Amino acid sequence: MNEREKQLAGRKFNSFAPEMVGIMRETRHLLDEYNRTEFEEGEKRTELLRRMIGGCGEDVTVQTPFRVTYGKNLYIGDHVFINYNSSLLDGGEIRIGNRVMIGPDVKIYAGNHDLHASERFIFENGRMEIITIPQPVVIGDEVWICGNVTVVPGVTIGKGAVIAAGSVVTKDVPPGALAGGNPAKVIRMIDG
Repeated sequence: MNEREKQLAGRKFNSFAPEMVGIMRETRHLLDEYNRTEFEEGEKRTELLRRMIGGCGEDVTVQTPFRVTYGKNLYIGDHVFINYNSSLLDGGEIRIGNRVMIGPDVKIYAGNHDLHASERFIFENGRMEIITIPQPVVIGDEVWICGNVTVVPGVTIGKGAVIAAGSVVTKDVPPGALAGGNPAKVIRMIDG
């Protein structure tokens, strides 16, 4: 099993393996081109997104600058708006539902590393390898993630939830909840 197959299977993988570096390089070229486009170049931006990421729905707006690691593990639904300076680091899958708003400066991390240094870094033939553990992030339909939010690996945010600005989401958020703080906690349920 190569490193990409391990990543797709949710197993630890070497981020510096040649096949992984190749994916990152290809994504970086597309990302650089995407980040140079203007908002008015909607068709070109959509075409670049569709080449760069695993799945892209209809009516998707991703403001620049935008960052992603592999791209191939990012799936965006329909009618999604992602604001400026968002970083979606897709060491594992990131799935964004339909009718989602993501504010500026949001960071979503779907890859983790072992707590033990001996499992995090491996040195072979004089080269450092970084071992990543994929941990998917799922953003449900109709979620609003306000500005400057961090979502850590392995989190699910339920349908219709709102994450307050500046929050750090370390645990699942139930559908229809307003959550905020560091670490984010449910503040109250949102009335329909």
